[in-house]
Amino acid sequence: MDFDQHLVNIWLERAVREFSTNPLSPRLIRRIADELPELFMAAAVKYLDSEDQSGAHRFLASTLLRNPSVFEEVANPAFGPRQKAVGLFRRLLAVDPSADVKLAKRLPDRNGLNHTEAFDSARSARALDVLNETSVGRRLLPILSHLVDSPDPRTSEKATLFIGRRIQSVSWAARQLAKDDPRVRANAIEAIWGLKSSGATSLLEDCVDDYCNRVAGNALVGLHMAGRPGVTEHINDIVTAPKPVFRSTAAWTMGKIGDASFVSQLLVLMRDDHPEVRSAALRSLIQIRRSPVQPAPIEPEPIQQEAIQQEAIQQEESAVTLR
Repeated sequence: MDFDQHLVNIWLERAVREFSTNPLSPRLIRRIADELPELFMAAAVKYLDSEDQSGAHRFLASTLLRNPSVFEEVANPAFGPRQKAVGLFRRLLAVDPSADVKLAKRLPDRNGLNHTEAFDSARSARALDVLNETSVGRRLLPILSHLVDSPDPRTSEKATLFIGRRIQSVSWAARQLAKDDPRVRANAIEAIWGLKSSGATSLLEDCVDDYCNRVAGNALVGLHMAGRPGVTEHINDIVTAPKPVFRSTAAWTMGKIGDASFVSQLLVLMRDDHPEVRSAALRSLIQIRRSPVQPAPIEPEPIQQEAIQQEAIQQEESAVTLR
């Protein structure tokens, strides 16, 4: 018999449905996984893209972990949006708390011993994104800390955020600011969000006028989180910045902070000459309008209202962050 995805889907659907009543269901699931691993994985991950915590779903997760290529799937950008990969990996971590270590070891190691089979640039970036949202504590630091200095820019910037969030060191963040890559520098500042010490706020204040718009925007968000005064006034100042990247960052920062008092300024940016500024303003308006607390925001003009609603439909499944 020729086996195809449709047939495997039918078998797996029945095994999951009858898992608690048919003692042969676990055996069938394992047989499919052993004999048709690729087809099984394609069928099983669909079940784990949910909040279902049944025994069948836990069994599917544990069975997937028997196949090392599941980590390739998690790290593959073609798998889907980042949050989909994060959701799948959370399911795997629930049945194997060491899954984050196993995923981390698929990234290029410190001594070049695994570089022929390690993840490529795109997969490394996705794996670091997933680990950043799922792995708790500092136990991966010895495995991943060297990636901050990776020659691959994407890996370096993602590793900077991962490592920086876990050590939250002002002096470490300041050292990363000496690097040339703007995304590394911006992520170093994002990594100290939540710190309220005098050293942290001093570094953030030094960065609000940085030549890189991403660094400046992240510094303003960090100061807002630290409760420092003057953030709103500074954001309002860069709304009229000559460079569109700074006006775009002003719009992004407003959405990140989420204060409805920014709506009037965002409506101004919706009429900006530059399309990226208008796009950033639109996304931030959507973000603020979705916020659970909205103290009487100003209603947009009809044409803007229609644009906001259409953009919301397009971005319902995944939000895009523009800095």
